[in-house]
Amino acid sequence: MTAEEYRALLDTDFSDADIEQLTDIRNIKIDKNLSQEKRQAQFLKQVGNPYLLRRGSMMIKVSFANNGLSMEQAFENLLLNV
Repeated sequence: MTAEEYRALLDTDFSDADIEQLTDIRNIKIDKNLSQEKRQAQFLKQVGNPYLLRRGSMMIKVSFANNGLSMEQAFENLLLNV
């Protein structure tokens, strides 16, 4: 996926999304024995839009603070807590 495609996913707003089309984070299964790169790929394949998902009937918009963590570090933290 290109940077522009990720930017389009990031720019998706709640009003643009149908909750029924979003991936429920409770259904995501990640093999923790895989390398970080493969876990990331597994997550992205299952979730579709990594910035907009749901948990049950609640929509979740993921964003990252400008706190010195890289995108990779923040994404790794997210994967470790799924």
